[in-house]
Amino acid sequence: MAIGIKVKKSPANYDLGVSKFFGTPTVPLAWDGDFYDDEIFFCQIRLSDIADLDREGRLPHTGYLYIFLETEDGNYHLKPDVRYYDGEPELAIDDFNAAVEDYERYTDAYLMEFFQVDDNEICTRLFGIPSDWNYVDEPPKLLMQYDPLDNEMDFLDTLDGFLYFFFGEDEKDFEKITLMEEYT
Repeated sequence: MAIGIKVKKSPANYDLGVSKFFGTPTVPLAWDGDFYDDEIFFCQIRLSDIADLDREGRLPHTGYLYIFLETEDGNYHLKPDVRYYDGEPELAIDDFNAAVEDYERYTDAYLMEFFQVDDNEICTRLFGIPSDWNYVDEPPKLLMQYDPLDNEMDFLDTLDGFLYFFFGEDEKDFEKITLMEEYT
């Protein structure tokens, strides 16, 4: 089974350590200044939030998983920077995306709610089988499928398809996660 992700815009005051897309990332102090100038904060997942739903133990059940995106040449050349931290983050970085051209508007947080879905559900989710996989080869193992039409965040809303984050050969090596845009 896969883990569906439903989002809702955060209230004015919320726990900054929650699972969310955009907004203020909370990171370890050691990461302060450890990001590229063209890098945006995409999401953070408090892994205890999905522990009961991740029955196969594909991710750790403590700490945080983060996805940052290097934007290089705008919307069409995104490169994932996926990081894991096994602890509680100490640093909140306000307006992380505000200084990156074309991404300034992604400073509002969208809180994540997790639920069980089928492996091929057409939605934003963790794990499962990539929707609309039209290739002969088996797909790589899916970490996350982002459906820009499945929410009101407006991120990549011109993409009629999906943004896939795939594990590398070793699912525990988060530095090997790749990103693919798939158009339907």
